[in-house]
Amino acid sequence: MRADSVGPRTWLLAAIAGWALLLWVLAMFGMGGRIEPLSADTSLSNALPPAAKPSQLVKHELAEYGEATARPLFFSDRRPKPFSLQPGGEAGKTDTFDYVLSSVLIAPGLRMAILQPQEGGESIRFKLGEDSEKLPGWHLTELTPRSATFASASETRVLELRVFDGSGGQPPTALPSVQPVPRATQATMPVPPPSPKPEPAPPAQAQQPPRAVSAQPPETPPQAEADAAPPSPNESQLQAIRQRIEARRAKLRQESQQADKPKN
Repeated sequence: MRADSVGPRTWLLAAIAGWALLLWVLAMFGMGGRIEPLSADTSLSNALPPAAKPSQLVKHELAEYGEATARPLFFSDRRPKPFSLQPGGEAGKTDTFDYVLSSVLIAPGLRMAILQPQEGGESIRFKLGEDSEKLPGWHLTELTPRSATFASASETRVLELRVFDGSGGQPPTALPSVQPVPRATQATMPVPPPSPKPEPAPPAQAQQPPRAVSAQPPETPPQAEADAAPPSPNESQLQAIRQRIEARRAKLRQESQQADKPKN
């Protein structure tokens, strides 16, 4: 292959392969294997500032921190909270009792109160005389149909049963009102007159083949129709349509019979 026919990509790959081969050969001869850290040189590090003398330190009396003790900075209400030291040097956890009484259950053998956080969340159940794992340190001491009393090692809370004040939530879905049709209106609906009976055919045309005519339902006597229950509006409309169709068919049969009569 001629050198002038080799593309630039081939030359680039060949150069990379050559450099890789050269580095591998140098590594085999120990290049980079004898790198050692420098010895500690104190002249290269910056000198630390001199320590302050005890006479230069600012001294404060403990009484000057009374405001910081009475109003702790890291509490939402800026009030000090009681705490106790547990074995092992860890401070005991104290939870803020910020709950509302949502339900009271008083039944034979069971007296229980259900609490819910002010900001919403999972409910907590307390049985009378017992505490809850979700809120340690508090237990239910007294329960009435409208209130519950909770006590801890240093505090007692009386919660009143929460009553819905009508605010919040979604309004009820408005259902469309359906007005029933008065029975008097149904009973007084006009009934179309019965269809006229077709005239009998003359004897001369008795031999003609019968035509396809749909069977007519037997007519109901007027007295039976009056005694029957008043039909609904839909049934009355269907009955009126059927009677009109039957009357139209009878009229067509009568016209066809008159047209087929022989002329004298």
